[in-house]
Amino acid sequence: MIGEFSNVQIQGMASAVPEYLEKNTNYISVLGPRRTKKQIHLTGVSKRHISGPQQRTSDLCYAAALPLMEKLGWKNSEIKILIYVSQNPNYKLPSTAFFLHDRLGLPKDCVCFDINLGCSSFNVGVHVVSALLQSCGISDKALLLIGDTAGKVLSPERTITPEMIANRMIFGAAGAAIALEKVEKNNLKFMTRSDGTGFEAIIHHFDKETTMNGAAVFEFAINDVSDDVKVFKDHFGIEEGEIDYYVFHQAQKLILDNISATCDLPEGKELRSLEEYGNTSGTSVPLTVCANRDKFTGMERVKLFLCGFGVGLSWGTIFTEIPTENILPVIETNEHYDDDKVPAGPLSGHNILIVGADQPLGEHISRYLSDKCANVILAGSEKQKLCQIQDDLFLKSHVAAGSPTDNSIFDAIERFYTENRIQLHGIVFADRDMKQDIIYKVSLMLQTKGCLHKQASIVLSSNIEKLYKQDKSTYYAQKAELEELLLQIQSDIGSEDVRVNAVLHDDTRLDLTQITGNKQYWIEKYLKENRPLEMKRPLFLGKAMLYLLSDDSQFTTGTIVSINK
Repeated sequence: MIGEFSNVQIQGMASAVPEYLEKNTNYISVLGPRRTKKQIHLTGVSKRHISGPQQRTSDLCYAAALPLMEKLGWKNSEIKILIYVSQNPNYKLPSTAFFLHDRLGLPKDCVCFDINLGCSSFNVGVHVVSALLQSCGISDKALLLIGDTAGKVLSPERTITPEMIANRMIFGAAGAAIALEKVEKNNLKFMTRSDGTGFEAIIHHFDKETTMNGAAVFEFAINDVSDDVKVFKDHFGIEEGEIDYYVFHQAQKLILDNISATCDLPEGKELRSLEEYGNTSGTSVPLTVCANRDKFTGMERVKLFLCGFGVGLSWGTIFTEIPTENILPVIETNEHYDDDKVPAGPLSGHNILIVGADQPLGEHISRYLSDKCANVILAGSEKQKLCQIQDDLFLKSHVAAGSPTDNSIFDAIERFYTENRIQLHGIVFADRDMKQDIIYKVSLMLQTKGCLHKQASIVLSSNIEKLYKQDKSTYYAQKAELEELLLQIQSDIGSEDVRVNAVLHDDTRLDLTQITGNKQYWIEKYLKENRPLEMKRPLFLGKAMLYLLSDDSQFTTGTIVSINK
């Protein structure tokens, strides 16, 4: 489809990216220096802005939309159309556009919906919005929001493979807002193409990784996309002198170099942003415009040839003028909106008390279980440390501060449960130096006070695994004492449904580098230190705790799990 709207103006653009900048050289420990250098050279991507675990595409689009509306002086009530184009919606339903409609405070007299599309989002989005504006009155306004967070901080539990990393090193995260208005006598030329025979060239099956046929995509880009650049210009009789700059989807350097050469583009007229931002899917066209705004200095309006292409397969072009004063510099933000989020991890809805949360192992377990959507109660003697951990956790948590040595820990826990009346689904004793009588007393006290859920799980942590190779007789003696304690607690609690288990570990083989809320610094350290196994061992300990605390272990009691890898 090729055509022209004579009454639509792109009034401005804004783009937002996460603050965190990930360098591709971080992955030398995975790919090796030679392959890493080659990857950066071929793709042209040396670093990327990537989102933390809680930042969504809608957050970036919102961050771009607000300053753009303010710059233009647009009132919320004037906006009649809101379209959100992304492959990363907030929910399966409704459309994320409705969520953004609410956050932006737009009027009821406004059409909004999502479009599921990737790399050609800009040209298709502009085409759709322009068509909708035809049913509006002069001066009616529209917001086109485009974004994707293909670049996100890695999960520490994810298995890192060279293939996964090579793919990851291309993609960044970004959101963009494009303001369109129905005006008289302003031309916007468009072309939109699709080729469903190539739908499998870039595909993401449910519960699978995204796969791409690189050779097919490369051939498509240098043939179909390049050919239609000439077709578009010939159709409208556009002379080279009428175009100030070209902006193509920032797929990767090799593809862009070949398109530029095939189309014989004049040197310096093709704008890029992929070295700093990588491939940001459909956002890459407006992001590249914003990233190069300094090149428009002295120009009141800039004539841009804008081309997106990719997943579908789909491609297209927009040619129009944009007021340069309304092209905003790239915004960096880590803000995220959380009020609508519903915890959906394996411990969602579970209240877990962690005794010794101010100790290194206790802190690790607290963070790990919170990440699995548990509501954690942090108990220990160092209140300031407990509050620091609490501040970094995403989900709701509580602090109960008291010392085991003077028994004030009992008073703190009892006071907390008297005031909050929260029923416990689990207790973790994470302090390696905690005496067995304290463990016993805390367990019985909570049962007596009615604080335990009828199928609660009590998990003891012990570091005696380090004795196995040093002194087997002492190891087996202490293990027998631990087994006896488990049986005693189980017996005195008087409920077969309450599980009592233990996890053994060797604390001399654990590198308890804490995984903070955004996870980014843990990943950096893990990669730079050549992925030491010691940094992974605490995760296996956390997984053992997770299983014993979950409903899946309701028939497991009196079990001792050894983490000895």
